[in-house]
Amino acid sequence: MLNQPTRAAFAQDFLVDAADGSKVPASGYWPRLSLNEYQLASSESPVRLTRFARVLKESSTAFRGCHISHFPKAVRPYFGDFAVCPYCLAEGFHSVLYSFEGLRVCPAHGTKMERLKNCGSIASDLFINALRNPFGNCPFLQKTLKSAETRIPKRHVGRDSVLGDIASWLMDIESRCWLGRHGAQHVDPLLAFTNRLVHLKTSLGLANAAPNWADVDGNEVVGSTNIDVIRFGSMRVQMGDLVHIDDRRAVRHQIDLNVYGQTIFGDFKSIRRNLERRLLRSRGRHWLGRLTNATENTNIDALLSSGGEQARRAWLLHAWWRNINEREFNPNVGLNIRPMRFAIDAEVPLWVASLRFDNPSHADQDVVHLWIARWISAAGLLGFWHSICEAMKDADATDIESMSKALSATLREPEWGLGISTRGELMLCLDLPAAEKSIS
Repeated sequence: MLNQPTRAAFAQDFLVDAADGSKVPASGYWPRLSLNEYQLASSESPVRLTRFARVLKESSTAFRGCHISHFPKAVRPYFGDFAVCPYCLAEGFHSVLYSFEGLRVCPAHGTKMERLKNCGSIASDLFINALRNPFGNCPFLQKTLKSAETRIPKRHVGRDSVLGDIASWLMDIESRCWLGRHGAQHVDPLLAFTNRLVHLKTSLGLANAAPNWADVDGNEVVGSTNIDVIRFGSMRVQMGDLVHIDDRRAVRHQIDLNVYGQTIFGDFKSIRRNLERRLLRSRGRHWLGRLTNATENTNIDALLSSGGEQARRAWLLHAWWRNINEREFNPNVGLNIRPMRFAIDAEVPLWVASLRFDNPSHADQDVVHLWIARWISAAGLLGFWHSICEAMKDADATDIESMSKALSATLREPEWGLGISTRGELMLCLDLPAAEKSIS
């Protein structure tokens, strides 16, 4: 390429400024480039894609899905080893989607992808070094790319359609749909992830919820009874109003942790009062008072033995309340306190539309983020109650020590999905058991 720019010139013209206004870190290390111009992660430097496309005399949509950084973080684990279709390469075509786990065969030729696991000479960065052949000395690719035909790409309508459908389906994530499970340490298998997203899109009433490349049935989940759907009132939310915490449009966001602390603890007390009113009759509340004041295991054992089912249920409610107080609202645990965890959960998107209000008081608190965090927290508290009841079904009612130990592993947070419907409704889907639907 003639007149090829240096890295410094490229950075000056096309890279988004860092937070300190610089183009390159003081260390001189050049970070990986990202085609997501709103990316804020310090390990990636966003490209001004619109300007870059204009210089190349291309539409910015031509770069859509051409690099993994264009796709949401939630789906990047499902892009595996560098994969190619040799026949597409011979025709001058390649797509990063060939590395997507959901695409097993080439949509144009029906052949399996060639996965180049150990080719260290293949650059993982889009602009690693334009002066060098990006495929290095890889014999497979050099043999495929040496023909003159690769310089004249051939279009394939069927291939473009399939890849476009996959790209659109993936890019809905974190722009129209969000999936999360607070505190989870592992990545779901692709099939489980796809089923969750299909379920959410079906609940939102979106067309083509079940992709034709995945082995899922969109009709199967429509009548599910273990999902609670909550709508965010009558306010309309548009795509682009909610962004990931790493998005630079959310830099001005402020979260009042005191509001989260007071509100989520208030929700906890409200749920407790509701459970007590629904589950305990006057005699049960009598046993609850006596069990609350009992301090010795022998006294608790005696009360459970004489009080029957009402005393047992009262003790379960008291144990639920005590465990949550000690583990979730104890100020001694610092950042692990429940309101703090939900306030800073990276999976819950931020409502940047609030920053556009002229009245500063409207932007003081992200009401959408708080609404999501409250419902997920409340669902987890109710799920904990339900799991306690399940765990205690076969437990010995007179063995208070074993019953207490059984409670330690029953707290779990729900899987949840958030989405914007075609009418602009914000909907939250929670995976609560039908018998323990959320309590208003």
